[in-house]
Amino acid sequence: MSDLSRNKKPPAADDAISAICGAITSYTRFLICGHIRPDGDCLGSQLGMYHVLKTLGKEVHLYNAGPVMEHYQFLPGIEYIHPTLDPNYRPEVSMFVDCGAVNRVADDFQPQGFLINIDHHYSNLRFGDINYIDETSAAVGEQVFYVVKRLGMEITPEIATCLYLSIIADTGSFRYPNTSDSTFTVAAELVRSGAAPHLIAREYYETRKPESVRLASRVMANFHFAYNGQLVWSEITQQMYESAGGEDNEPESLVSELRGIKGVEVAILFHELAEGGLRAGLRSKGGVDVSRVAKEFGGGGHPNASGAYVRGDYETLKKQILAAMAADFAAK
Repeated sequence: MSDLSRNKKPPAADDAISAICGAITSYTRFLICGHIRPDGDCLGSQLGMYHVLKTLGKEVHLYNAGPVMEHYQFLPGIEYIHPTLDPNYRPEVSMFVDCGAVNRVADDFQPQGFLINIDHHYSNLRFGDINYIDETSAAVGEQVFYVVKRLGMEITPEIATCLYLSIIADTGSFRYPNTSDSTFTVAAELVRSGAAPHLIAREYYETRKPESVRLASRVMANFHFAYNGQLVWSEITQQMYESAGGEDNEPESLVSELRGIKGVEVAILFHELAEGGLRAGLRSKGGVDVSRVAKEFGGGGHPNASGAYVRGDYETLKKQILAAMAADFAAK
């Protein structure tokens, strides 16, 4: 019995993988899209799939509205991600990775051609002609791995590097509850195929800009507790962004660091939007389903990791989200 046979995908995911492989074989021109403000899973799965398709001789364009943080510049193929669409490019297939809805790519995005939707968030709207939605996968990069295996392709070092980054980014280097035995099985094969864990970790974790670290220090120095210390929240205001040199210096994983405080069950990090409103990142240790509140404000995600993007008055929305958490702590 092979390592992978011990981790069979559920029937619906297995059928979707077969359908995606059929579409890859049948079509020539592809557009691969990721969500705005991409994280490591988004970029890693986008670029991993890019290298898969290019190896197969396909014509591929990459689109991500960004911003793409500097510590992702080591990823092979990152230079091919464009923040704008080529109006003359007519893809036969638009492939979405790590996107719960079409407007997660951009507010006005209008996809063309056959739609393939690959995601691991159960809140995904399943908008594709093929929907490969597998909540059991730790990262979309893990899902792309199974597509590669079904295609019967060799995993190149470029593919391995991108997919390994995807997995460590969305599992917190195998610390989060979404990590399973299959996650380690996939990661091990990626390492055998050329991913270098120490080099990837160094680039991902140890290349932060001073401006980003200073901004992180302000966030961590100004957190607030609620519900007897079970909820912690902090914020990044526009004034804080400006003093740090702009939103391109936004630190990653801060909300997960807040969740790591002893006694905390839920952490929330608010980001004030320049156009009015906020982004909210919500994280839970497992006792509270934060996707409930995220969905209430038009967002979504996982029970332990969700987010929302809301236009309006920043201070009012912040208070509303904090108040919406009350039901989860009333009985505690």
